Amino acid sequence: MIRLRIFLIVMLMLALGTVRAADITAAKNKLPGLAIEKDTALLNQIYYNGKVWIGLYYNVYGTEFIIEDKWYMADITINGIRFDSVELKYDIYNDEVLANYYDKKIIVLNNENIDSFKLYIENRELFFVNLRGNDELKGHHELIYEGDSKLYRKWKKKRAQFVIEARYDEFQPDNDIIAYINNNIYPVKNRKRLLKAMDDKKSEIKSYIRQEKINIDFSNPETLIPVFRYYDTLRY
Repeated sequence: MIRLRIFLIVMLMLALGTVRAADITAAKNKLPGLAIEKDTALLNQIYYNGKVWIGLYYNVYGTEFIIEDKWYMADITINGIRFDSVELKYDIYNDEVLANYYDKKIIVLNNENIDSFKLYIENRELFFVNLRGNDELKGHHELIYEGDSKLYRKWKKKRAQFVIEARYDEFQPDNDIIAYINNNIYPVKNRKRLLKAMDDKKSEIKSYIRQEKINIDFSNPETLIPVFRYYDTLRY
């Protein structure tokens, strides 16, 4: 009966919107006779919903993970429940998020359940959203800018064959920068592609970049933020 009441409380809170795991724990602690261990067990079922990770690329140079093969501190929202200060790895070759299960094993989290996550990498905070419902734009994308238009970076790696000593494969960066404007998707890997995406305000955008002396670096999509912000002001 107690477990059923816990489940109903969790479902109600999810229906009302995004909540934090701490909020759910606090609500469940109000139930008489409920042990902390049962709280932990329930949250573990929600968080560690996935499969055991098995390493497959020991003979490939580099790493399938974002930047480095290491655990990063992170916040993650799963089925509307936010888990703060956890350790994650992000496999960008397979677009999978890995969790550290008490230093005993590694779990590949179920992508269908992940809403978003934030990685704390050195002095940066990278915020990823799980895009659903669009055949052309799926999976985890770093959200660079969000207004009426949106700017994403899709972190990816490709496996280049026989590039090390003509014998071994190597993981190499292969990121995409993507603009989402007027419900259309535009890869914006260079200035020409950017202006094409903003074709309805092309002359104004060119003038703005020149007048403001904006140094656009497509390897650093954050430099595009002022352009997208200005573009959104022109639409009204």
